[in-house]
Amino acid sequence: MIKFFRHIRYTLMETGKTGKYLKYAIGEIVLVVIGILIALSINNWNENRQLKKIENASIKSLFSEFNFNKSAIESCKNLIIEMRMYGDSIRMQLGPQKSNLEIEQVNFWFGEIGFTRRCEISTDVLNSGNINIISNAEIRRKISKWFSDLKDLEREENEWAQQFSTTITSYLNKWILWDDVDYEGSRDDPRYFKSRFSIDPRVILQQVEFSNIMNNHYWRIKRTEERTISLLQQTDEVIQLMQEELDKI
Repeated sequence: MIKFFRHIRYTLMETGKTGKYLKYAIGEIVLVVIGILIALSINNWNENRQLKKIENASIKSLFSEFNFNKSAIESCKNLIIEMRMYGDSIRMQLGPQKSNLEIEQVNFWFGEIGFTRRCEISTDVLNSGNINIISNAEIRRKISKWFSDLKDLEREENEWAQQFSTTITSYLNKWILWDDVDYEGSRDDPRYFKSRFSIDPRVILQQVEFSNIMNNHYWRIKRTEERTISLLQQTDEVIQLMQEELDKI
């Protein structure tokens, strides 16, 4: 009987030790899990901080590029408006009666409308592939719209240049002297001199075909001007959004 009670007490003692060991093991596991979770949290925090630094750096670079582009687009807009005004001056002289304008003035106007303006817009940072890292969805959307407007402007510029080279230039060749046109625009440049031929360019102002050509030319310039203004507005909106993001840094 005594041996039986001793066995029972020993069994209870061993059971108690096992319970203590089990609690200890569970505690150790909990501590390990907590440690892992803390380490993962710290690692994620570091990664997010690094990504935020990269994002802020990208926004700063884009902000600088868009400000550069804003100045370039404004310059293009002003030049296009100036060209349209020269075109308007020519169109005002069109008609069946011979114009009383000075020949030099007419040649100067032809020289001014003889340029097709292309905006020198930078997309180096935009093409670097860092746009997707920007967390602000509105900025990404605005940049996408800006790209779309840029493509529209480039297409309009190409069509304008093609129309001038294939239609206007070939027609003007019959009625004006390009030497005289170049000379009026660059009198101080020794590379240019007046032609030895003699043509009165005012006669072209009496031609119905030229009137139609100038009408088409006007609307081509006008569309390019509208595309440029639209791109400028989009540029301002992107700059404003990025400025708001930079103010949070």
